[in-house]
Amino acid sequence: MLLWLLSCTMGERLEKRAIVSQFSNMMRRNFSICLQYIIGVVFILVIWYSSWHVYQAPSHRVKPRQTKVHLLILSSWRSGSSFVGQVFNQNPDVFYLMEPAWHVWSRLPLEPPDLLHLPVRDLLRSIFLCDMSAFPPYMSRSENITDLFLWQESRALCSSPACPNSTLIDFINRTECFSNCGKAPFKKVEEVCKNFSHVVVKAVRLLNLEVLYPLLKDPSLNLKIIHLVRDPRAILSSREAFAFLDLDDAIVSKAQNSTSDIRVVMEEICKAQVHIYKLATQNPQPFLKGSYVIVRYEDLVRSPVDHIRELYNYVGLSMTPKLESWINNITHGLLPTEEVFMPFVGDSMKIAQQWREKLHFSKVKEVQKLCQQEMDVFGYRLIESEREQKNMSLDLLLPKPDQFELIP
Repeated sequence: MLLWLLSCTMGERLEKRAIVSQFSNMMRRNFSICLQYIIGVVFILVIWYSSWHVYQAPSHRVKPRQTKVHLLILSSWRSGSSFVGQVFNQNPDVFYLMEPAWHVWSRLPLEPPDLLHLPVRDLLRSIFLCDMSAFPPYMSRSENITDLFLWQESRALCSSPACPNSTLIDFINRTECFSNCGKAPFKKVEEVCKNFSHVVVKAVRLLNLEVLYPLLKDPSLNLKIIHLVRDPRAILSSREAFAFLDLDDAIVSKAQNSTSDIRVVMEEICKAQVHIYKLATQNPQPFLKGSYVIVRYEDLVRSPVDHIRELYNYVGLSMTPKLESWINNITHGLLPTEEVFMPFVGDSMKIAQQWREKLHFSKVKEVQKLCQQEMDVFGYRLIESEREQKNMSLDLLLPKPDQFELIP
């Protein structure tokens, strides 16, 4: 009996120890998660505080350069912004960076998108002023231009003086650039930027227009925005064929305190595009006048040269015969894929409609429900059946809504 009692007592003690140990481990895990979150928030606040001082700095520290034009191509993932970015990138008067905000998002993957807007905004300002000192906090290293995300997609960084070994004549060849220009030091990015009349940045990681108001009011900047939108059904179809959006989807999903969920992502993207558009067109702030245009991707690919010429006029660039020929060739599949930037080469009209062949009708119905407001606002016709979806003679692009003009 005594042995049995001792055995029971020892068993209870061991069970209690196991419970205490399990509780302790759980507390340590929760503490670790909280600590990571706090560190991330503190990091953002430090960066924001430093940038705030830049905004408050005496005027002699920032020299206004009204002759320089700063262009932000504002869009969402898989909306055709890579094509639009390249249309500007191929111009010899343009310094172009593709998705620099990737550095912020990849550095702070645990934060929701609204907390990342400020550091992204301040990074954009530094880039527009050709001050690349804002990059290193978001980079594991900044020794060569190869440390910059998608550096090889910038014509300016693939040509002299950034790349003395460059063989570039007219249009960028990413393969040659990657092999010939990767040894340039990172400081060259800043030096080269100052030589161009136009600084152009493409960004899909901004889901808010108001965060850009300080840049639009900044006397040291001459900021213009091209807001590119696309049919949500085409966006979803393109996303399904693209394998590198896990990190972005996880961050966007945090806006609804959700784990990575494509339904949440599509809903947030659609809401953001509508909100941006309404802020810019319905009783807009005075500083937005002449600084915002909106373009539907589907309109652009139906008449690419005409639309791009208007966009060029909007930012003070000239269309050359060579560039016009390049645009015509790339949108009609007349260039070999290996000679161009990304696989958007081809019949652009067919590419814009591919979702009607690829996307299952059940997903079409779901995304129409999630993004109905965007489809109504931007003029995308809803479909009621798979038969309508497959009927290519049925035009799903409605006339531009009121106030929806290329150049306001």
